[in-house]
Amino acid sequence: MIKRITLYIITLFFTVLSLEAQVSSSGQQYNSFTSRNFMKFNRFLTIPTFSSLRESKTTITAIARNSNIDFEDNPRLHVVSYAGKMRENIGAGFAIYQQEVAGMKDFGAIANYAQRLQLSQSLDLTFGFNFLYSRSSLDWARVLVKNKEDSFLSNFQDIPIVMLQPAVTLSFGKFDVGVFFENLVDFNLKNNELATTFGEKTISAHAMYSHEFTYASGIFEGTDLRTLIIARKEGTEGFSGAGTVILDLPKAGWIKAGYDKTYGMSAGLGVNISDKLAIGFSYEKNKFSATNEVGLVYTLGQKRYTREISKRRTGKVNITLPKRKPKKKPVYKDEEHHDLSDELQQAQDSINNLNKKVDEVLRILKNQPALIKEVIKEPKTFIPKEIKGDEKDTSLKRRSKAPWRESTITKSDGGGGGTMYYVVSDRYRNKENVEVLIEKWNRLDIEAKYIYDPTDKWYYVYIDRYAKESDAEDKVYDFNDKTRLFENNDKNDQSSIKMKKGGKDPVYVVKLTIGEKGDSYKEPKKQPPARVRTMSNSQGIEPGYYLQVYVNSKKPLADRNVDELRNDDIEAGYFINPTTGYMHVYIAKTDNREEIIRLYNSNLDGAFYDRKTIVHIK
Repeated sequence: MIKRITLYIITLFFTVLSLEAQVSSSGQQYNSFTSRNFMKFNRFLTIPTFSSLRESKTTITAIARNSNIDFEDNPRLHVVSYAGKMRENIGAGFAIYQQEVAGMKDFGAIANYAQRLQLSQSLDLTFGFNFLYSRSSLDWARVLVKNKEDSFLSNFQDIPIVMLQPAVTLSFGKFDVGVFFENLVDFNLKNNELATTFGEKTISAHAMYSHEFTYASGIFEGTDLRTLIIARKEGTEGFSGAGTVILDLPKAGWIKAGYDKTYGMSAGLGVNISDKLAIGFSYEKNKFSATNEVGLVYTLGQKRYTREISKRRTGKVNITLPKRKPKKKPVYKDEEHHDLSDELQQAQDSINNLNKKVDEVLRILKNQPALIKEVIKEPKTFIPKEIKGDEKDTSLKRRSKAPWRESTITKSDGGGGGTMYYVVSDRYRNKENVEVLIEKWNRLDIEAKYIYDPTDKWYYVYIDRYAKESDAEDKVYDFNDKTRLFENNDKNDQSSIKMKKGGKDPVYVVKLTIGEKGDSYKEPKKQPPARVRTMSNSQGIEPGYYLQVYVNSKKPLADRNVDELRNDDIEAGYFINPTTGYMHVYIAKTDNREEIIRLYNSNLDGAFYDRKTIVHIK
């Protein structure tokens, strides 16, 4: 009996303390589980602005925490959340949690929003807030005595509270510093009053340092080291501090360690089970007891976006395509004659097959090998029709040199390469934007890389680099508006990168001096294996196999490309895709598949070593 009364007193004591915490300082209880171990995912629970800072992945996370595990009926916490970037400068998150402390059960939801503003090239300002709704009630399953005559227990009503937690962070270089008002507005909906006075508010200052191991390789490729320090002032109480360090290894997992003045030492380990699934564990120990935490994280993916760079303006060219009238089928008085043209075509096909068989019989009679006949019989090759002077656009200057005849390019090895000319696609302050753009290029079978310039603190995404500026300019010339080697007619078409709006070039040359100068050397131009692509919706285009080199969206570019190739004694021409309006420049056309593959592999008999592709028009 005495033991039961003692348990009742202890339970009632903790219940009163929990209730007092909800009424007077609900924010402190909430923030007790957000400021320690949420450094890898759901970082908006630590600082609201962190959902938009140095973050690119969208994740769904489930976390379970057991506090003071040495005691029976210890506090427990369960959190399910969704967090990620909505746009390049906007982050958001949402979480649902349930917390059990003594005889109290706290159920709530948290909504987060953060937006980053670029003040200058090296300075960003981020605003963010968390909006919290919580409802505290008695957990009768954990109350040992249910005495209806107890006025406190019988008259207790749920306590609904809403809370606004704003924060601001200033970012410069690798540092992020700011202020977080943890319970600036905490309104008790039941009593229609603030839960805490202004003197009881909790405010904290935070500083985070991030270091990216740019040149790491192997398991350490993409490694990121982050250190977070928080100083907190809770109402009239003294200052308290906390710090966390996390080493993120994208190819393996993460390791973290921390210290909190109130909650003691903590350590954590995470493992990436797959590209999308990860599991983490944290352990915390103070003088009173220990706490453990287990989390399961599912990654939805990365937001794909690019930050456009101001480039030179170019003139706009209006393209007017001739209207193609549909072919009219002949109308016969006798309905039975409507299929006459089809029957004639079938008859012609039969005649062609018969002629082939006759030729085969004659070959056998003459005892001539088939290989000799194929060598003697040259495939039918199409010679492009000359473009009339009044139809040709000569507004663009023609080049006198022919870089496509060079079979090698000059490169440099060793270190950063000294002074090199980079064919750059874009540049960023944050590394996560770099990885998104590289992944986008890889989906187009183009190998992109990045390099960090410590002088101006930019990450440059580049397609290739050269020791000679002329080689880099030739590469840029090949890419800008005309390096689409085929059309897929879908949303993932290469024009998403190479056909930018506003007349901006997809790639451009940047001269960078990084690292020690390496030895220059020449290497053969790369050419993928021959692959025949079939173009759909090609009405009005002559059937056959085309050796295609460029795809243009503007007629002046197509005319310039054709003129330059013809000046080099290459019979070039182009056809217009009736669906997209793009002009496909080609350097050979034949009705023989083996012949077009031979021309591809021989680089047009040594006349064209740049990138090519084979297009089949049926």
